[in-house]
Amino acid sequence: MKYRIITLLSLLLLLAGNMSANELRVAPGETLVITEGQQALELDLLVLGDAASVRFAPGLKRWQVTAKEVRVGNNVQIDASGAAGSVGKAASEYTSVAETCEDGKAGIAGGKGNDGGNGVELALSWGIAELGSLRLVSDGGAGGSGGAGGRGQNGGELNKCRGGNGGAGGAGGDGGNGGDAGNISLVYWPVGDKLDMTAVAQRVSASSAAGKAGLGGVGGEGGAAEDGRYMKGSFGGNKKWLAGGEKGQPGAAGEAGKPGSALVPQLQQDFAKAQLGRGQRAVPEGLPVKKNKATVALSQRVQELETQLEALENRLLKLEQLSR
Repeated sequence: MKYRIITLLSLLLLLAGNMSANELRVAPGETLVITEGQQALELDLLVLGDAASVRFAPGLKRWQVTAKEVRVGNNVQIDASGAAGSVGKAASEYTSVAETCEDGKAGIAGGKGNDGGNGVELALSWGIAELGSLRLVSDGGAGGSGGAGGRGQNGGELNKCRGGNGGAGGAGGDGGNGGDAGNISLVYWPVGDKLDMTAVAQRVSASSAAGKAGLGGVGGEGGAAEDGRYMKGSFGGNKKWLAGGEKGQPGAAGEAGKPGSALVPQLQQDFAKAQLGRGQRAVPEGLPVKKNKATVALSQRVQELETQLEALENRLLKLEQLSR
């Protein structure tokens, strides 16, 4: 008897498992980071709680989500913006002075700022049942500023010769380019009768702005030079004037990078699905009606199995009580 119940229970769990909804839920206040394995999702239910946020792992270029039913809380954000480029490395400074009477070396140039990342493309196809407020962002990342140029080396001391000139300052690094915006496409339709579709435009905001160009780095300061002075000559104690060097010229500033490109987000209602009527679920494209009937039949069969299981459990309990 026990084996029969266990077998029936296993079958029931298998059938129920096949019917389980493909869901994705983000709890209120939580952040979900989309990884490579979640780039394309087909969901029965998507729930984004109040103040929930969705972000993306580095390297992802596109997030496609088709969801039959979506419930969005207040202050929800999907941030697919590109990462900001890092600042270029500042040049190292000379710690030594040029050899006596020698000119200082020119300062080292600053590093180039890194380019900003591109925004992730958002391709969303949603049946919306509840909507608080949602912000979609796929801006390009700002380019990193160029690194500062290094200071020029100080000129060498004078000694029976003029002093060395200070080295010119190093050029500042060029700024990085701004990242390109990612395309945002939200196609939506109503699910149920609680949501007025005209409110979507007021409750959903979207941004696909260009990444800002990185600024050029500042040029390095010119190296110092020793001032001229009289020095004792070799005959009769006469003093001889020895000219000092010239201070090095400051380095040129780096050039700014280029801004990225912007796009216009697309928010569009699917009127074909909307015309199916309030309170009626849209049939997903490519899903035959007979499959819906099969699902209903499967649900009824599960209910029958649950009733049989309950009856068998009651019989087993009575038999165990009699055998004591």
